[in-house]
Amino acid sequence: MKSFIKQNSLFIAVNIVSTILFFTLLYISLGFMNSTEELLKKVDATVNDLSEIHIDNNDHRHIVSDYREVQSDLTTLSSIEKDLSNFTNYLLNENENVRDKWSSKSAESVNASITRLYSRLRKKCRNSFISLPQNTSDSQSTNLFQSTAPSETDDSFGFSFSAYDGFWPSFSANEARKLGVQSEIVNEMIDYLSVCTDFNHTIEIISIQREAVGQIDKANIGEDNLDLSDIEPLLLRNLEEIESYVFKLSLNTQTIPLRKFINKLRPPFLLREILINPVEENSGNSFEQTSFEPDPFSTDIKPEEKFVPIVSKVDSRVEIVLEYVIESNRDLTNIVQLLAKNEESYPQIIYTWLRQSGHESLIKEAQKYFNEANIR
Repeated sequence: MKSFIKQNSLFIAVNIVSTILFFTLLYISLGFMNSTEELLKKVDATVNDLSEIHIDNNDHRHIVSDYREVQSDLTTLSSIEKDLSNFTNYLLNENENVRDKWSSKSAESVNASITRLYSRLRKKCRNSFISLPQNTSDSQSTNLFQSTAPSETDDSFGFSFSAYDGFWPSFSANEARKLGVQSEIVNEMIDYLSVCTDFNHTIEIISIQREAVGQIDKANIGEDNLDLSDIEPLLLRNLEEIESYVFKLSLNTQTIPLRKFINKLRPPFLLREILINPVEENSGNSFEQTSFEPDPFSTDIKPEEKFVPIVSKVDSRVEIVLEYVIESNRDLTNIVQLLAKNEESYPQIIYTWLRQSGHESLIKEAQKYFNEANIR
């Protein structure tokens, strides 16, 4: 055996090295096989992840176009809000609105002002070719300005406040102030009428009606109360943000004074309805018919009849419904507060909307609401 080993020592050494090398390579191969399987699993997982990402990209490829559309919608909404805000400010016309004039008046002060209003408006009408109803039961006058001296019955007209001429119930301060605002509006209407007349173009006031401003006023207003059942659908205050008073003027007048009066109206006065009808006594035009015997020398076979119209008056009965805007309750603060409480709201979008719509003054207040919401 020893001699065999000595004679084949090289062969045996090569076999031993080969065996060791084989097992070493086998071990290494087995190790690489395990790592290869892990790598293949990672490759498969990566492929799956990439596939999902690709699918997600396809599902969200509209995000860019949606973002652009949202930006366009935001600009449009800002423009609409800006136009709406400007329009309500135009309707309110704060520089000429009378609502603030009576904000601090007491009931007694309003009573004194309305009492002075009667004589002032009656005098203005007498000096401006405007006649008043002869009495409360007969609202039409058959002859305007029979004499330059004022008639005693003219002193009974109350310009929609007849019930309070010499009588003043226990109004609350709030209801009295509303009456004061209405009296100032009536005063402006008479001022407009007074500059629309002249000697040849007169106005006869049949009635001025208004809506009641409270329970006490409703119980005492009498014939001056305006029935709003047919008028209500025409009013701008059907919008929740708008508050207004409604008046109805019934006049006998001609076209020229009427056009002048309408042209003078501007916000907060809004013309809601105008009805024009002939004066009742002149509702049927009278014609003088002239007939004649046929001329024996005429070649006409049949005689012709001639009609000559005779118009004695051109007055019309005019009913004008006016709405006077006194308040615009568009408060964006409440909207911002609600948005701040919503977890899905994006503050920067709200700030951009406020900035673009012209409400930059509300941005700091909006930031405060969002900060308070985040703290909670």
